[in-house]
Amino acid sequence: MIENFVNKIICGDAVEVLKTLPNESMDLVLTDPPYKISIEGNKIQRTYAHYNWKRRSDIGLDFGKWDRNWESNKEYFEWVALWFAECHRVMKIGAWIYVFFDKQKTGLFDLMLAPTLGFKSRCIYVWVKTNPVPSFRKVNWNSGTEHIWVGSKGNSKLKNFKDQKYMANYFLSPNASAYKETEHPTEKPKKLLQHLIEVNSNKDDIILDPFIGSGTTAVACKELGRNYIGIDLSPDYCAMAEKRLQNTIKPML
Repeated sequence: MIENFVNKIICGDAVEVLKTLPNESMDLVLTDPPYKISIEGNKIQRTYAHYNWKRRSDIGLDFGKWDRNWESNKEYFEWVALWFAECHRVMKIGAWIYVFFDKQKTGLFDLMLAPTLGFKSRCIYVWVKTNPVPSFRKVNWNSGTEHIWVGSKGNSKLKNFKDQKYMANYFLSPNASAYKETEHPTEKPKKLLQHLIEVNSNKDDIILDPFIGSGTTAVACKELGRNYIGIDLSPDYCAMAEKRLQNTIKPML
């Protein structure tokens, strides 16, 4: 029964845990899976910065083993297909899904996975960082955006369309240096997640995040009066999420 999973952080493999969830039980999926972009031990050293910048430490390009679990892109794409198919199965007809993803790989959803499963591709939602990390080596544009693939299970409308000025497919927010609450290396801004949750769900709906990480999705849900189900493979991150939730106040009815 779905009640056994609601408002819990479940420590385990996302694909295996998803298999235990009932069909068509989720009102929204919002998640930030591994991108497979980490390079073991790699970092940008401060010595490359030849101008004044507030940051005093090197910038790590290795987010952890959880982002390096696959030997090849083929193996990684096969894994993505598994959890994506399970998400489709557990979503209600009309539910929407938001997936933070590597900008170089987002085509995987539109070209292969969504058409196969029957998802309707909606858009690429963009998080625009108002304070992007400078390009120390000056070999490329500053990386000031992250992409979110958006789809729906069926031809449904957004549940709570706001004023037009708030409904463009981008969100302006500083990077983690301005909002970070935990030691998780890829923590996302809570205000962005709250905006997506408000538009795509109603109070008491169930929101699923199969890669909960530091728990930001669950915290945002609790503050907005939504239910959540969070999954993560790391016991440390599950404990991190639980601690944040203990310090999060649910709104008065």
